[in-house]
Amino acid sequence: MYHTQRRAFFDTLNRFINFLVILVGASVVGKVADFLKFDGVWLELGVVFLATGQLVFDFGKRAMAHESLQRRYYEVLAEMDAEAQADSEAAKKKWSAKLLTIAADEPMAMRALDAVAYNQALDAIYDDPEIQQQFRQSVSGWQYLLRHICAFQRTNFHTKPQMKS
Repeated sequence: MYHTQRRAFFDTLNRFINFLVILVGASVVGKVADFLKFDGVWLELGVVFLATGQLVFDFGKRAMAHESLQRRYYEVLAEMDAEAQADSEAAKKKWSAKLLTIAADEPMAMRALDAVAYNQALDAIYDDPEIQQQFRQSVSGWQYLLRHICAFQRTNFHTKPQMKS
């Protein structure tokens, strides 16, 4: 109950402060636009597009969904670490089932982001630059820039040995 009430308090406080920041910020932007002789219709159009995007895509909810999934994966990893018989066949089936249950709640994978995360994990695990280069997945500049927006479902992110020159 304590944590539920604290979360509700901070969520309400956060929304109220965001509301005030938007109101005060809008008046400041309006004054700057007048000072710079900037046509206010572009500001109004910008507000319409930003507000529509925020309402339609609900980025905060998406962030919380990923936070929840990450927490669930870490909980399973902690259970795996704590269990003494983790190498048994029964334990492997149990952990595989738990991981599949979490994966069922996953949104569509953003494959370019997955490749970037793979490369970061590779860098964290191996110090040898030759191994890093050998197994690094190739991600173009555009794919990197659009990694949170486009799914790239039909794209193969080849490792260096698989790429054709």
